[in-house]
Amino acid sequence: ARGRRARTIVSVVRDGCRRFIARALRAGPIPRHVAVIMDGNRRFACASGVALARGHARGADVLREACAWCFELGVETLSVYALSTENFKRSERELEALFDLACGEIGTLIDDEGLRLREARVHVSGDLDALPKRVRDKAKEAMEKTKDNRGPMLNVCMAYTGREDIARAVMKTREDVRGGALDASEVDERAVASRLHGAEREIELGAGMPEVDLLVRTSGETRLSDFMLFNARFAKLVFVEVLWPDFTFMDLVHAVWQYQLGAKDLKRSRQAYDDANAIEAESAVVAEVRVQPGRVAKGAKRSV
Repeated sequence: ARGRRARTIVSVVRDGCRRFIARALRAGPIPRHVAVIMDGNRRFACASGVALARGHARGADVLREACAWCFELGVETLSVYALSTENFKRSERELEALFDLACGEIGTLIDDEGLRLREARVHVSGDLDALPKRVRDKAKEAMEKTKDNRGPMLNVCMAYTGREDIARAVMKTREDVRGGALDASEVDERAVASRLHGAEREIELGAGMPEVDLLVRTSGETRLSDFMLFNARFAKLVFVEVLWPDFTFMDLVHAVWQYQLGAKDLKRSRQAYDDANAIEAESAVVAEVRVQPGRVAKGAKRSV
């Protein structure tokens, strides 16, 4: 009984400290879109002397905790790199364990009380046709059951690469031009961005997929591994040494603090880029409406 009481006290103090720190962080700019490369599950398993499946399971537990932490801070979109198409080269035994875990975890996310209270949406991005039917069906179930929610979004990237995402969006743009849904003169980076994984769903809710503000990679690796290549142009990149199963709330706090330190510079860079695009677009419009030989401008009167 005394041990349970002590654990309860520790838990209450820990939760109070977390809420206090979260409130302090919210006084500064909070990234709207956080992307995480969850790296280190296999190394964690090897270092701990447990099966690889146990390492992946521990990583899934941390993902649920990270969702709660991010949404408590006010993050609107959390994108996580759960399974790259490159991971399909792993052993059949490990892949089957990953697919089984994915089915269970997606089901857990559907029923998660914290996500339900926040009206969170679950989206699964990637080539779903490359996944086993049981995983694909569970992903579709999660998206269907949460599609009407208006809270933050958890974007789980499976069978995903940034290059495939861009290629798919370009092909969809071309199809829309050929089908008449989009005029060729309207094709620009925004048109492509609106056809990236997850963006269509966000547009249905009145806003496109926000660009990544903060990209975090665990395990000490300092590469993007083909993740969010189009979306992370002006993202703050934070690489942490800790393996994903050991990732804590304070590691997230450190990453957000790093973002806040450079938020003004990132905002200026993004604004300068948008301004340059606006000037270029305006110049194109002016050039298009110039009166050509033998053509009368709209609204002008012919001389008599």
